[in-house]
Amino acid sequence: MFRDPASRERRNHGLRLALAVALGLVFEILRGALVPPLAAVIALQLLALSGARPTAKMVVGLFVVIAGASLFAYGVSALTADRILPYAVGVGLIYLWGFALAVQPKTAGVGTMVLTMGIVVTTIAAVSTTLAGVLVVELLISVAFGIALVFLAHAVFPQRALITGTAAAGPIVGVGARALVATLIILPLHLALTADGFAAMVVLLTVATMLRQVRIEQAAGYAANVAAGNLLGGLLAAAAVMVVSLHDTIPVLATVAAASALIIAWWLERVPALAHVLLPGFVGFAVLFGLAFTSSSLPADVELVKRLGQIVAASLYALAAVSLALPLVPRQQRLAGAPAA
Repeated sequence: MFRDPASRERRNHGLRLALAVALGLVFEILRGALVPPLAAVIALQLLALSGARPTAKMVVGLFVVIAGASLFAYGVSALTADRILPYAVGVGLIYLWGFALAVQPKTAGVGTMVLTMGIVVTTIAAVSTTLAGVLVVELLISVAFGIALVFLAHAVFPQRALITGTAAAGPIVGVGARALVATLIILPLHLALTADGFAAMVVLLTVATMLRQVRIEQAAGYAANVAAGNLLGGLLAAAAVMVVSLHDTIPVLATVAAASALIIAWWLERVPALAHVLLPGFVGFAVLFGLAFTSSSLPADVELVKRLGQIVAASLYALAAVSLALPLVPRQQRLAGAPAA
């Protein structure tokens, strides 16, 4: 059926994503993790990079980066909880560092982890710095499981060749300019949503994923598609939570999580050109679905609808901000390397 090697690789890539997300969500929910979607989100973002299976050296490096980023984020939150300016500077440095690493292919995985850990720790610290301290330890368990899911997904659905033709071209805007623009866009959103705690995590993870995936100089053209992708992920999460609440059993939880993950993964690999639209939606689904089953988050449908509205509004805000910020980028940087008309 899959005689074309490229089709087979895309199918396996989608199955790896679905397997990691479904297993990550179900396992973390059942074990009562403090942040149930974290392992699934970590595995999803690492697998979505379309690279080969991580090596032992890469795993050790990721743990060092994760530990450092988590401790730094906790330090920023604990030391500047009542002082907005130092807090903004510290959080801004986390974003600037994370985006600068995330937009470069060789360090994309490291940058992704820096952004993820920074967002998770600082948003939990907004609820309680003591809780965030416990979270730093809890994070290591979820991170270890998330990386293990990456290895498991590659073992079950092996990757025989790198997928070509699905990734977007490298950024035309310089790395420093792109990281600065992304930081200036997401930082006000972070400061405005800090009081929302867990709810802020949903929005910020989704927006950060969008800003990593979309080239700054093309972002304005993706507004409707990105909003649609987040709407799809949020509605799917709301429907999945409703089904599980009607039949609160482990088989139903596992089946619904697997089916939902397969739906988004199928579209991701069926239409590679929309990966930058569906991946933020996938992250949004995983976060919304996972947080609905933690005692620290209200699982009511009205909360899901509220968070979905925040995600869509924040995505539109980010894309509008990109349109306003783009003229500030030097013209020669935006045009350097641009293809001929």
